[in-house]
Amino acid sequence: MEVPLELVLRNVENQKEIEAVVYEKLEKLEQVCDHVISCRVLVEQNPTHQHAKFSYHIRIDVRVPPHHEIVVKRDSGRNVHENLSTILREAFIATRRQVEQIVERQKLHVKAHTKEKMIPAKLRKVLKSQE
Repeated sequence: MEVPLELVLRNVENQKEIEAVVYEKLEKLEQVCDHVISCRVLVEQNPTHQHAKFSYHIRIDVRVPPHHEIVVKRDSGRNVHENLSTILREAFIATRRQVEQIVERQKLHVKAHTKEKMIPAKLRKVLKSQE
């Protein structure tokens, strides 16, 4: 990655565990696409009023050349019982899928020229007329 990971953890417990998950998933993301420009991860924990549970908000921004920017957002929403690391893993899986799609599209944009197309048009006409 050209720019180091920007990780923002707001009101999050178990920061070491969350950082470990982020770095592990980022490493897997770089295996899919080795030319990631930057990655920003926001993990936010908001207290809800029901039974002192927490809701989570995760946002992952990834930039891939030439001009692709991927944004994945995940919220625990109504499922406040879901583990933060599980939501984070799901967000990285969605990010990885999008990066894989970009990499596949970039591979398909490379033109494969046949030998016939590499011969100049005038020479092709002459060769066809001789047949």
